[in-house]
Parts: sequence; structure tokens; C-alpha cells
Amino acid sequence: NGGFSMRVLIGFFAVAAMASSSAAAEDIVLEPNQKWVADYGENSCRLIRSFGDKDKPTVLVIQQTAPTSTFSWTVAGPDVRYTRWHRPVTVHWGPQFDPFEEEFKQASLDTVGSAYIGWGWTGYETPPERMTSKTALRNLSDAKLASAFEPTLAEIDIEQAARVEFLSFQQRGRRIVLRLDNFGAAVSALNECTRKLAAEWGFDESYYNRLTTTPVFLNIEDVAQLIQRDYPSRARSRGAQALFRMRIIVGADGKPERCDWLNETEAEDFVMKRTPCDIVMQHAKYDPAVDENGEPIRSITQQGVQYSMR
Repeated sequence: NGGFSMRVLIGFFAVAAMASSSAAAEDIVLEPNQKWVADYGENSCRLIRSFGDKDKPTVLVIQQTAPTSTFSWTVAGPDVRYTRWHRPVTVHWGPQFDPFEEEFKQASLDTVGSAYIGWGWTGYETPPERMTSKTALRNLSDAKLASAFEPTLAEIDIEQAARVEFLSFQQRGRRIVLRLDNFGAAVSALNECTRKLAAEWGFDESYYNRLTTTPVFLNIEDVAQLIQRDYPSRARSRGAQALFRMRIIVGADGKPERCDWLNETEAEDFVMKRTPCDIVMQHAKYDPAVDENGEPIRSITQQGVQYSMR
């Protein structure tokens, strides 16, 4: 209806019901046409691989902006353009993980073309309910806590990655299958890259073992409202949508020390005088992370910001 909305994601929202991944008559199986390429940037680490026709390839990009146990991914190529957007697509990192359903918003990757953009092996996970009691939040099980507030320095499980043989996307009777090999070794290189990034920010490898809880964003609703008011006017007039990530270093005093604003989609219309990172640095309040002795500790956290029209 011409309106707009903005979501700040803590952890990531659940989308998935389990779905069958049985082979279909119209399977399009794409073999790799190059080795894994590691792209180590100033603010992120990426694995890139091309599949199928070298002249019109399908490209897989796996990215981390901090050392965590999960990652964002993008798949773009000529076959993706046939997707019926905003309708369920079954995604499967197989055979290691179960398939899940995702409804993708249309995006694009550089000159490659239409793209799927997702998160992790099994889609966005459901964060625990927002609690008024900090003590109650901290008493959650480690597994449930990690599902919403990803601790760092964690890393992607290499043994699990080594058992992933393909990535597939199925909508109705049509399935695209990317054949993966040497994936465990590639993920190991990605883990090493993100550890080095964290070291540049002053976090050694003992940090994860000392971390008991990650920081709690105390005034996220207030900050989200401030961000929403600043939906870029050019993007809004053009109906442009985009997904970004904020990587925030939170001090032991609960104040943000640094915020990096990282785009995950093409965002030509999102030129901002004041980014959400500027708002976070000025207004965000955190209950700091805690070490094994119950003492406040400096930490890394991430939030996603999705600009969408509705």
C-alpha cells in the first residue's frame, strides 16, 4: 500500500516448516567450474564458487562479518530468475541438514543476476522471548541462548560442513542443485579469516571460552523507532528494499565502542546522512556480556536491519 517497515533482527526470525527434498524430474544439477575462492576483506570474510556454464554461471557466496557458528549466504545466477518471489522455496544443505522453507525477496548480486539471500544451515532461528528479567535471560540454557544471541568467538563446525555435499533450491517441480566438494577445507579457511578479523579488534582466541553471556540490547525498541524514521527518502520513493548488518563492539560498561554498517544486498538508493550505526553509537544501551567469573567483559554482537516496503 506504499507504506514501509523496518525490522531490527536480534538473532534471526524463524521461517521454516520441514519439507520434502526428494528429487524432481526437472532437477538442474550444476557442477563447480572453479575451485573455492577465499576473499578476505577489511570487514568480512567470504567464500566464493562458480557453478555450471562459465559464461553464464551460478555463483555461491558464503560470508561472515564476525567469528560465529553461522553465516549468511547468497546464490545468484540465470536459473534463479525463474523463481516466483514471496512464495515458498525449499532449501537443503544436504544430506547433513534437514530441508527448510524460505520465502525470498527478490535481490541481485552484482552482474550475476537474481539472487537468493539466506542465513545458516537451517534458516533463521527463533530467538527466545524478550524478557524483562535479565536474570531470567541469563538462566536460559546455553543452546537456547546461543540460538538468539550468537556468542563469539565461535566458528562454523568443520565436521558438519565436510558432510554437506550439495545445496539445493526447489519450488514446485523444479530444483536447482549445486554440487559441493572440499567444503570442510573451505570452511576451515573461513574460520581462520574471521579469527584474524577479531584479533584486529582486540579479541584473542581465549575470549569465547571466557564468555558466559553475550550483551543484552536494553532499549532496542527505542533504537528501532529512531532507525525507522530515517528510512532513506530516495529508497522509499523508489520502493527500494535492502538488508544490512551491524557489527557492534560493546564495552564492559555496556556502551557501544564501534559499529560497522555492512550491506548484504545491492543498495544503490540507500545513501544515508545518518546510518543506523550512527544511531546505535548515540543511543544504544546494553547490559554487557559476562565472563566466567560473572564480571562484565568487552564483546562482539551483530544485528540485522531489513528495510522493506509493505
